[in-house]
Amino acid sequence: MASYPGAKVHRVSRRKLGRGQHVQAPAVIATPTASTVTVTINFNVPVVVRGNLDLHTSVGTLVSQTVVSSTEIQQTYSVSVAAATWSITAGDPAISSMQGGQLAAASGTF
Repeated sequence: MASYPGAKVHRVSRRKLGRGQHVQAPAVIATPTASTVTVTINFNVPVVVRGNLDLHTSVGTLVSQTVVSSTEIQQTYSVSVAAATWSITAGDPAISSMQGGQLAAASGTF
């Protein structure tokens, strides 16, 4: 009778990261463009929208927000925001990527 080896006693761990370490989710980068009272915000990755994105503008107030696609949002403001300054704070809870990444801070002029 032949004897076959049994199950391995010392199994090798296939964990690539150490205990307590996690894979980094890519940051969500927003790029807004303005056309009079409408601001179109494009994202570099598909996002989950849980509310209104807090886009700070130097003029006007937000009237409405529409989700066009998984990578685009349109916001309508009360007055023309063309040539206004804007900023987005990092980690806005209204926007996150489908992999769990948070929104990166950004600012500029339309």
